[in-house]
Amino acid sequence: MKVSGQLRKMTHEAMTPVEYRLSLDREEIPLNPWLGGSLTLRFLGTIICIACGRKTKKSYSQGYCFPCARDLPENAMCAVRPETCVHDQGGPADQEFYRTHCNIEHIVYLSLTSGAKVGVTRHFNVPGRWIDQGAVRALVIARVPRRILSGKMEVAVAGHMADKTNWRKMLKGEVDPVDLKAVRGQVEAWVPEDLREYLTRDEEVQAFDYPVLSVPEKIVSHNLDKVPEFSDRLTGIKGQYLLFDHRVINLRKYAGYHVEFSLG
Repeated sequence: MKVSGQLRKMTHEAMTPVEYRLSLDREEIPLNPWLGGSLTLRFLGTIICIACGRKTKKSYSQGYCFPCARDLPENAMCAVRPETCVHDQGGPADQEFYRTHCNIEHIVYLSLTSGAKVGVTRHFNVPGRWIDQGAVRALVIARVPRRILSGKMEVAVAGHMADKTNWRKMLKGEVDPVDLKAVRGQVEAWVPEDLREYLTRDEEVQAFDYPVLSVPEKIVSHNLDKVPEFSDRLTGIKGQYLLFDHRVINLRKYAGYHVEFSLG
């Protein structure tokens, strides 16, 4: 079997285990059946911006050309620091983005990837956000009406616990034994008083299982820009990573790349 096209991040469904689909030219191809087989991945030498369709020599911010990475509202600073959101003060494009992506319900959550971490996401990204991170468990701790409020709560909580994932430990399945509901009880004291009205106490922990047969002894991330082709046995899928006998690769990093997958 051979398939090719412009790569986007993998799509998935929260089944047990998670069902993954490869996205090429927006066509979705089931990936779980490929587990255990020999797979060849080849970069075909072309990168197209996922926003404007411009050909680019280098990809920025997981799939954009430089102008789109610099100018589009979705790539502003608040993409990674939501407490800095000022789209409501910008021009027409920013105002529209604020209406559809910022001035809507956001989730503040705890997730367990390697250790417990705090994060935020738009309500429509649940549970996909957690699966993209490779979380094995996740718990909603607050629902807020605007992005900037979720960012302020995250900053307050992150002063006491992590807000980043150790991706190597996540891939290895080295997960600290943490009771997220117990952590939620601690978190309440860390949230500023003016934001405590948004805390939730009736959410249940969600759990995720990933299709992983084995993990390479040494976690080495493959770089398609340096080595545009490799063949290896596919042994797992977790987060946005494909795991092989001798390497791993973050497919989301290569959004916009034109690639070819050959199975068998």
